[in-house]
Amino acid sequence: MPGRTRNCWLILALAACGPTGGESSPSRTVADEVTPASTLPRTEAAAPADASAEAGDGGEPLGVTGEDPGTGEATGEATTAAAEEPEIVAPEGYGKVHFPVDVPDPDTLTMHGLAGYEVVAVYSRPDLSSPKLGYLRIGTRLKVTEKVGETDECKKGFHGLPMGGFVCAGKGFVVEKDKPPFMKYEIPRPALDQAHPYLYGFVRKWSSPMWWRIPTDTERAAAEAQRAQRESERTGTPIAAAGDTDGDAAASPTPGEPAADVKLPLSLATPWLERGFFLSLGEKIKEESRSYYRTARGAFVEAGDVSPYDAKDFKGVELGDEIAFPVAFVDKKETKLFALTDDNKLKAVKTLEKRDFIDVDEETEIGGKAYMITPDGHLVRKDHLAIPELQPLPKGLDPWERWVDVSLSKQMLVAYEGTRPVYVTLVSTGKKGTPEESFETPTGRWRIYTKHISTTMDGNTASDGNYSIQDVPWTMFFFGSYALHGAFWHRSFGHVRSHGCVNLGPSDARWLFFWTTPFLPEGWHGVHATDESPGSTVIVHA
Repeated sequence: MPGRTRNCWLILALAACGPTGGESSPSRTVADEVTPASTLPRTEAAAPADASAEAGDGGEPLGVTGEDPGTGEATGEATTAAAEEPEIVAPEGYGKVHFPVDVPDPDTLTMHGLAGYEVVAVYSRPDLSSPKLGYLRIGTRLKVTEKVGETDECKKGFHGLPMGGFVCAGKGFVVEKDKPPFMKYEIPRPALDQAHPYLYGFVRKWSSPMWWRIPTDTERAAAEAQRAQRESERTGTPIAAAGDTDGDAAASPTPGEPAADVKLPLSLATPWLERGFFLSLGEKIKEESRSYYRTARGAFVEAGDVSPYDAKDFKGVELGDEIAFPVAFVDKKETKLFALTDDNKLKAVKTLEKRDFIDVDEETEIGGKAYMITPDGHLVRKDHLAIPELQPLPKGLDPWERWVDVSLSKQMLVAYEGTRPVYVTLVSTGKKGTPEESFETPTGRWRIYTKHISTTMDGNTASDGNYSIQDVPWTMFFFGSYALHGAFWHRSFGHVRSHGCVNLGPSDARWLFFWTTPFLPEGWHGVHATDESPGSTVIVHA
């Protein structure tokens, strides 16, 4: 059992925005994010054939942290910091996005800008062929510069952003000189200070239409006819008996109106929703006696088709001088915390529930059983606890770098700054699945290559059927379609559950999102790592 590390090296925590210079090509483009199916974690968790080396790391083989690929011996050092160790400070600009063009002077931000499309790419230069550094989300408002250039591909010109980078006015970005651009329904901004950036809703009816604008009565009637047809095909029942699963009769078109010939303003990405899908919700709108929810992505769904969802959460523990390794989580349904009486008997003083965090110090033996002693002198059975092991600094990382260690066997994540653990929590990684459809999380070493305040994840699996979760919070992709992300739909942390990603409690995912690199510039919804702004290392091991 490693010793406690309460007197630790101090790692400087840096701000998350600002110019630093430098140009590079991101691993993932904003254009990919426009098509949800191409950006979301896949359910067939197969690693690509070239996954034997970490990009930009000199071809170092993937493997357990700190191991030499030739000998299997540890190459990093798992140390407890001594008081005489020098303070370790990250270099200036660590984690910040590098912009090859200077950030504009605030006095030049004279135009009113609005992201009018679901995703608006941020370019490193006023050129569509330049690297995309991240993106803005629909509804984002900010002041921008006058037009700084135009190309054949961007005839309306580029505008500089206050934090750096450029957007094209002809690619979903709207600019006006004298007043903010008009938007009939404002899109809810993500709550960056909350565990859940949005409110969420659970789709409760099959074949629920989702619209890009509120439909007319004629359009709604036509959609109900199509809905009845879809339900007839899904359930194998005649249309006369079809309807929603809650027993409401399907609406019929208004007499004399050709329902089949009406062009419906359905959402292009997801026109028909299935029961069990999740949506991120904005305001509730009432028009002509009907109520709709405006989603956080700008679409509309009838209020009767979706129910507000009580989003779940789980929170690990930030470590420091007061709480440091060793630490533990209760790994049984419940266990007892004991006090040792004057006559050397154990007296239960408290019941601990599964997943409860407990700070521990040393190990001792009583009656042939191992117990861990807490800082206040209480005892708890060691075999009732999940205890993370202190990991060495991975080979090739500098002593100030931030990195993440995920243990599949312990279902636990520890965040490190150099050799110092700074956060610990429980996770849910990929379940075994079947030989034909494995969901297991791959082991290896990678770097985070793109981060999103939220992104949609969907798919179709043989065992679980279709699924779609809009705006999965605090998503950090590290390998293909595998990501660290918040999971608001369960609290099974400490047990395998996912389709391959590393599920975290939303509070934990939020903490990691703002702690890992690259840091998200203010006002952006997503950011991409580059050679000059690399992502934090993620190591997954058995």
